[in-house]
Amino acid sequence: MKKLIICVFIFVGAIAINAQNTTTGNSEDKVVSYKPSVLVVPFESKMYISDIDKDLAIKNEMNFQDIKAKFRAALDREIFIALKKYYNPLSFYSIEPQESRKELAYIYNSIGYKYEVIPEEVVVKKETVGKKLIGKFKKKPKEKEYIKAGIQNGEVVSQVDNREKYMKTTLANEKLLPNLNKKYKASHYVFINQLDIKRSADMRYVAAEEQYKREIKVHYTIFDQDGKEVSSGAIKSRFPAGQNDIDKIIKVQFSLIAERIVNNLVGPDEAMVK
Repeated sequence: MKKLIICVFIFVGAIAINAQNTTTGNSEDKVVSYKPSVLVVPFESKMYISDIDKDLAIKNEMNFQDIKAKFRAALDREIFIALKKYYNPLSFYSIEPQESRKELAYIYNSIGYKYEVIPEEVVVKKETVGKKLIGKFKKKPKEKEYIKAGIQNGEVVSQVDNREKYMKTTLANEKLLPNLNKKYKASHYVFINQLDIKRSADMRYVAAEEQYKREIKVHYTIFDQDGKEVSSGAIKSRFPAGQNDIDKIIKVQFSLIAERIVNNLVGPDEAMVK
């Protein structure tokens, strides 16, 4: 009986102490921080261009479809990881495959693409082993090779514009984002429009960096939940001509590209704070 009375006193005392801590603000309650959600939309299968897949296929013993699928999933994953610092990232790779295909088919049928001139070229590359360099180059647009359209000296002439362009997403279906907002409640949407992997043709860089002869170019567009464009462009990364290991390309190049895309979403000031 005495033991029972002692246990009751101990239990009541514990409740009293807990109540006191709660009312005085001394309890160690977990504080749940809110982060807005961001949905990542991977590029369409047809929006992949590569002229090194033959080399990659031999090195990694993979077919072309598997190479494309791996790059597509890996780019989505790296952006997902980069977003976690600032947002609650949402990925179609985290839901049931059949539902994911259905959702993405609806999205792809609701958007369009158009070429835009790149106002600023961003190049990212490794500086030394264990050290990363993210460089931004303000690229001077090439002079337009311009001739007024019409007939001159009996010949038909037209304007030619050789400035570099990127692929941009347009919202063809005005109901797309409202419908996505209802389901995903995201504050922003990151569209990966196209992935290019090719041998670099820019001779300005070859002279100074002989080993960097391949180039990854990721085209993207970011919208807020109201359909306003937040950021859009292309991020480039150069890597050695002899590098054919897909896992190494993903680990080094994709992580840098994803980081830059996310920085363009959050802004330079917020990125510096984090």
